[in-house]
Amino acid sequence: MARALGTRGRFFVAYLVLGALVGTGIGLFIVLLERPGQGPPAAWSIWRPASSAATTQVQEIATHVGRGYRLSSGRPLANVTIGALGQSQESLLPIGIPKKLRPQSLSDFRFFQRDESLVYTLCGAGEHCRITAKTATVAQDTVLRREALELALYTFEYARPIAHVAVLFPPGPKQSKPSSALFFHRDELSSQLGRPLQVTLPHAQPPLPGRIDPAERQTVIQLTGARVYRYLGIASAPDVGQWLVLYPAA
Repeated sequence: MARALGTRGRFFVAYLVLGALVGTGIGLFIVLLERPGQGPPAAWSIWRPASSAATTQVQEIATHVGRGYRLSSGRPLANVTIGALGQSQESLLPIGIPKKLRPQSLSDFRFFQRDESLVYTLCGAGEHCRITAKTATVAQDTVLRREALELALYTFEYARPIAHVAVLFPPGPKQSKPSSALFFHRDELSSQLGRPLQVTLPHAQPPLPGRIDPAERQTVIQLTGARVYRYLGIASAPDVGQWLVLYPAA
C-alpha cells in the first residue's frame, strides 16, 4: 500500500512539473505575441520625388532643394537648373577631368559618361546668373555648399543610375560664367546614404547665409572641402564630341 502511494505520489509530482513547464511555455508564447515586433527601417528622407523616372526625379529634386534656400530678404539664394549654362536637360554632356596639368590628348582625361553623371547649376539673381556684390560673401558660399551637398545626396539616393554629380556655383560679381564647382561621387558618400538625411543635415529648414549651425557647418566643410573643382568650360574633339571640363582646385 505504501509502495502504491509512493508511486502515485511520484506521478503526481511529475504531473505538476509538466504542467508548470507547459504553463511557462504558454506564458512565454503569449509574451512574444504581445511584444511589438521590430518596425520598418526609418525612411531616408521625409520628402522624396513622386516620379519613378530619373529624368523627372532630378527636376523634382532641383525644385525641392532650391526653393528651401533663401536670402534674408526672402528671395531665393539661387535658382537650381539642370545642366551647365546654355545646356538643356536633353543635351547633358559627359564630364572630363584632366589627369595632368597640361593635357595633350583624350587619354589625358578621365571621363564620366552622361548616363551616369548629372550637372546642376546654381544661378544667382544677377545677369548671367551672377551673385551680386552685396550677397557674395563667405557665409553665402558655405550655404551654397550645403545646398550642393543636399542636391547630390538626394540625387544619389533616388535618381539611379546617377553616380556622379557636379554642381556649378554662380559666377562672381565680375564674371560672366561659372568658375567653380563641387564634384561628388556616390561611393564617396556611401556612409551618408546609409543613414537618414537628417543625421547628416539635422536642420530640415536650410539656414540663411551666416546663420548655419556650427556643427552642421563643420559637416558641410568636411564633406565638400576635397571636392572643389574649377569649371573650365566645354571642350570638343572629333571622336567624342563635347564634354564639360572640371579641374581639381587643389
